[in-house]
Amino acid sequence: MYIYMPVSAVNGAPAAAIADGSNGVATDGSRFWPIGWLNMMRACDDTSDVRLEKFRTATSGAVATSGNGDANTTEEMATSRKCDGQLSMLCATNSCSSCKPACRTSEMEQEDHGPSWDNLPTVILQEIFSYLSHETRIRASQVCKNWRYTLFHPNFWKKITFVFRDQDSVLWARFLANRFALSVHEATIRWAKSRSRKINCTGETYRLLKKLSHNRQLRKLCLEFYSNTSDSPFDNEDDSNYKSSSSLERCVINIIETSNYLEVLSLGCREELIMNLSAIVEPLRLHHSKHLTHLSLASIKDDPDYYDFFEFDNTIFNSFIRLSILTLDYEYVSDALLEALDNGCMQRLVIHIHGWKPDYPGTTNIAWKMFVQKNPHCELRLNLIHSYAGVKVLDTDILCPAMPLTHLQVLFCENINISALHRLSMWYSHTLQSLTWVDSIDYKQSIPSTFDPNDPHGPDPLVLVAWKCNKLMKMMFLGHKYYQENLLAIARLRGNTLKSLVFAKSDITSEVELWLEAENIRREIREIMGPHWRPLSDSDLPKVILDPFNGDSREVIEPLVLGDQK
Repeated sequence: MYIYMPVSAVNGAPAAAIADGSNGVATDGSRFWPIGWLNMMRACDDTSDVRLEKFRTATSGAVATSGNGDANTTEEMATSRKCDGQLSMLCATNSCSSCKPACRTSEMEQEDHGPSWDNLPTVILQEIFSYLSHETRIRASQVCKNWRYTLFHPNFWKKITFVFRDQDSVLWARFLANRFALSVHEATIRWAKSRSRKINCTGETYRLLKKLSHNRQLRKLCLEFYSNTSDSPFDNEDDSNYKSSSSLERCVINIIETSNYLEVLSLGCREELIMNLSAIVEPLRLHHSKHLTHLSLASIKDDPDYYDFFEFDNTIFNSFIRLSILTLDYEYVSDALLEALDNGCMQRLVIHIHGWKPDYPGTTNIAWKMFVQKNPHCELRLNLIHSYAGVKVLDTDILCPAMPLTHLQVLFCENINISALHRLSMWYSHTLQSLTWVDSIDYKQSIPSTFDPNDPHGPDPLVLVAWKCNKLMKMMFLGHKYYQENLLAIARLRGNTLKSLVFAKSDITSEVELWLEAENIRREIREIMGPHWRPLSDSDLPKVILDPFNGDSREVIEPLVLGDQK
């Protein structure tokens, strides 16, 4: 399906193929614009709806007239004449005396032939468009060449998401970069989760970052690099413009040094860009210590047990007086870091834990107490990612009672630390909001992982978390067996305050296998959680949860941890 949309007024816009073989040319010489391109335009701007009542009637009347051709109703004619009269008065007021006869002639012609919306002055069109949402501007731009030309005014493209999904999206991203790379204020570069194998995302990202490195107005740069099993290596030897990840790092540093007022920088958890933190943080300190509010430097390691990192003086964060969101890997976290974050503005601290070694500096409970006193509104989010050693010492060497822990995610660590779960209900009863524990299913397991053989009659730790943690709103527990009776207890304890309760159907078990009892339990949980609640079936689960050798764990990890970067 295609929508008629003149685009000839826009220089350099990508040509669109037409399915019916008409070469994409309408009777007036304009081209057709396919639905796919319209969707990409919608995806490139996330600005919120801003509508003013005095313009809503006029603009909606114009779009409706061009969209369905029905302008014969009394209400629409009255609206159009009212707006036209206001525009005529504006032109008369701003015109010099020598132009009055021409203006009068134009007014007489409009009286004879009706209002002429396609000839509105550019400044008036821009003013009208400024009160519309991005979605409404796209619809309005289908009216005529003049309106379409107004759509591509730089003022309406201050916030752009460049998505690399297929060849069309690449062409569209290049077009937007050529037009707005020097004027955009907020840029997000996103590698789509499902994308064509022919797309060289690394090369396209390099070219885009190189264009953005000349933008002095850029305020936000966010990278969202979703991995794909068909990805080529990060370093592409076939392109001489970027032979190593250091080229991308150099582009990011150039952006930091060029921008006059950078507020947000997120490196998308890409390990190659974060390996040398000093190369990124030092330019930020020199140029944006008074501006920066959001800095995401945490990574997702390819090999959590073997990775290199450079020495880093984390007291440098003391220079960022407005920093409110920081993400960082655990090896850089210490008491000195907590002491440096003393601006009182911190709202979120995200820590990624991969490997764990005894010589890591770690933190003390006293340092956390001081940190909470200085930043009373800060949330702490811990993400353990393939941390096979870290999950075993989570209760003894990582968690501290004074931590303001609100979110805990343990992802593919192949173990359940029952003592750490008990710590959650004991230490974080007034702060914990979300608990996520995900592993691949062990089909040989028969006894629930939360069952403690040393205390067989003790309470289930997840039930205790649901009971004691009064702010808990989300619980996800996948890959481990769990008794359905305990699942019902969690639902009863939290009631409708629990917004999300995610368990897999194949994980739910019972000491007494009675089908009728299981169905009654699920029915009661649905009554508590809502009619749409149900345990996830195997078809709902990612492949890596069903079989660790038949999928990529990044498919699960990246959406969960990248959400913390925003």
